[in-house]
Amino acid sequence: MIFEAESKVIRIGAEAVVSKLEWNGLKLVSKHRVPKPYRMPDLDKWVRDRRTLHEAKIISMLKKSGVPCPAIVLMDRSESTLYMQFIEGTELRNLLHDLPKKVIEALARSLGEIVGRMHLTHVAHGDLTTSNILVDKEGRLYIIDFGLSVVTDDLEELAVDVHLLDRSLDSAHHSIREIFMRNFLKGYSSTVGREQALKIMEKVKEIRRRGRYVEERRKKH
Repeated sequence: MIFEAESKVIRIGAEAVVSKLEWNGLKLVSKHRVPKPYRMPDLDKWVRDRRTLHEAKIISMLKKSGVPCPAIVLMDRSESTLYMQFIEGTELRNLLHDLPKKVIEALARSLGEIVGRMHLTHVAHGDLTTSNILVDKEGRLYIIDFGLSVVTDDLEELAVDVHLLDRSLDSAHHSIREIFMRNFLKGYSSTVGREQALKIMEKVKEIRRRGRYVEERRKKH
């Protein structure tokens, strides 16, 4: 660990531990990719290093394109750790049930514009759920956790982002899912263009159909 400071774990994921720390009055977040004992040590170090470097490059690309996400402060490749700006905010999933309809509509449109900008930068997030979207005190949105992100022009990979967001709303915020997604798509379309938005939504429908088919097959067997 480069920064000699006390840290507090705020999230434990499948491949990384995210902690909050303060260094010289600066609030930071560290994302440390932990070693995996089932991999050979040399391979494990290489995998963690490549994934750390990949995520840093993705975030740098997005920052240059105006996509709101935490800024990289430092990368410690020897420890497979990223140090990033700490966003004072709340996960979107913890706010939605308590917000007025107009605020939900505004947040959804804003998120659509942000995701549209991200997709125009040729980045698919890979895990776009309401847990990976922060809202600060001024109501500004930030996308976090780009560990599964890819650089791509593939319609399906971009559509998966929209599909995952829709699924996360359906499971945790079913009552507002329709109004949220309708306004999200307005913002998304205004950024990527109507034609591209329609192509993405056709792919989303295709993904849903495949998912239903697999589920039905599983129930029969």
